[in-house]
Amino acid sequence: MSKEETPIEAKALAAVGAERLATLLAEVAMTNPGLRRQLQFELSAQRGEDVAASVGQWISEFGEQTSFLDAEEVDETAEELDAMRVAIASNISRTAPNLAPELMWQLFTLAGTMFERTTEEGWEVSCIFDQACSDLVDLSVNADVEPAIFAEKVVAAIVTNNYGEYRALIRAIASAQPRAPACGSELKNSLQRLLDKPPGLKYSLNSERRDLHRALLELDSLCAT
Repeated sequence: MSKEETPIEAKALAAVGAERLATLLAEVAMTNPGLRRQLQFELSAQRGEDVAASVGQWISEFGEQTSFLDAEEVDETAEELDAMRVAIASNISRTAPNLAPELMWQLFTLAGTMFERTTEEGWEVSCIFDQACSDLVDLSVNADVEPAIFAEKVVAAIVTNNYGEYRALIRAIASAQPRAPACGSELKNSLQRLLDKPPGLKYSLNSERRDLHRALLELDSLCAT
């Protein structure tokens, strides 16, 4: 194994000293935009600033990236995506629980930013969005989001699932059914009402109706088990 491939252990780094490590980290961040954005968030949280606004800014800056990603860069970018997810599910859920669900919804808007910038399969990215689906449901339940509002957002997500970023959302809702039965029930009713409406109204395209029908069947199946 070459020196470049030799793992660097955290315990060994601790001996270098906090000040020197901070200097090295700041130098790396100058040439690594993803690390710089994450450090800016960590510093904002440490200073007691508005962390919800900081995460919103982080998401916004991340979404502005347009450069093509090779396999290695996809892995690095996926790590940043997951860091944002964790920040929302942990920091924001503690300090601003009512804002956490909306920030997690915003995270899903980054799917295009990830999948359209690479030819890689993106399995790791998909797994991050799967976990974000579970986080979203938990955050919405904890924030007491109105079931009707939650259902409306879920329906919109179902018909705009362009990259499979919401593929785990119905399963997450079904898993939360024992804790939040109203959310599952309201979603079922919303889906059925839309499917019962005549053509020409919202979500009347054949592709949209197929998506809604598939979601209803999945929800019914999972809730019945």
